[in-house]
Amino acid sequence: MQKKSYSKNLLQVDLMETDDSIITEWSGKSVDRNPSKFITPLLANLLEKNSIIKKTLILDFQKLDYMNSSTITPIIKILERAKRGKVQLVVKYNKLLKWQDLSFSALRIFQTKDKRVEIRGVA
Repeated sequence: MQKKSYSKNLLQVDLMETDDSIITEWSGKSVDRNPSKFITPLLANLLEKNSIIKKTLILDFQKLDYMNSSTITPIIKILERAKRGKVQLVVKYNKLLKWQDLSFSALRIFQTKDKRVEIRGVA
């Protein structure tokens, strides 16, 4: 499994590809005033690539220590695009961390009935 890392200030996103999925593992802190400049192109590119290769895109936030309120906006935009498309997307977060549970459980409104887009709290 090959791994690519992208980082901006205190935020790091590691990208790994398996036979059936593309995993983004988020760590550190997202503190930029405008994190969309970094996050949106990265996620849009993955969504585009994934619409062709048909793997599950996993956004794994379990190792993220902190994110400011500006960080949720580009994530919401990608979830909206995924919901309209055909890509399988899973958001994983640590439901034992109160701030993650509050931030990510609210994203369940983007889940699809067929679980093509899924928000999953992990203990």
